[in-house]
Amino acid sequence: MAQDPIRQQRAAARRNQILDGAARVFAEKGFHRASTREIARAAGVSEGTIYNYFDSKAGLVVGLMTRLAEVESLGDELSDTMPGDIREFFVATFRRRFARLASQEKLFRAVLPEVLVDPELRETFHQQYVLRIAGLLEQYLQAQVAAGRMRPVDVPLAVRSLQGMFVGLLVLRIFGDETTRQGWDDLPEVLATLILDGLRLPREDEEVAQ
Repeated sequence: MAQDPIRQQRAAARRNQILDGAARVFAEKGFHRASTREIARAAGVSEGTIYNYFDSKAGLVVGLMTRLAEVESLGDELSDTMPGDIREFFVATFRRRFARLASQEKLFRAVLPEVLVDPELRETFHQQYVLRIAGLLEQYLQAQVAAGRMRPVDVPLAVRSLQGMFVGLLVLRIFGDETTRQGWDDLPEVLATLILDGLRLPREDEEVAQ
């Protein structure tokens, strides 16, 4: 049975309304000090309405991170750009998501420490966010390798390396690293170069082969 598109749009709007409220409260108070009552008030909904869309405060955090990373659209992006230029895809994808990370730095400052120290929140975040993104990226890289557009690599480890770069750079920014902050807009190009070209200059025999 097909879902009503109008109902889907309304549900998505209400979900985003709740996430907007959660972002404001989490950024101000942190994860543990924030209550669903305060989040409901900030979102302009009843406290019970929150639980129609999210099963817990941990679910709200995952929802916020998923929205920031545009996970819902990532699968389509990967599929649509499969035959295209890999470098252009990486740079465009990195640039868009780095901009969103920077715009929500205050939220990350409040929530990331809780994700690291709270076992339940950490497990929820890992299962519903980290592994979900990893699965999509693994499919993309495996398809590129199979098509002969990328050399064979340990795809799961390559994906974790990509994710580790994102997390590490975000932590450096939160720490106030001036080089990271000043070069934030240039990082997508730098990362694409590191991932696709590496740092080593080609040997003479490799240049001849090309």
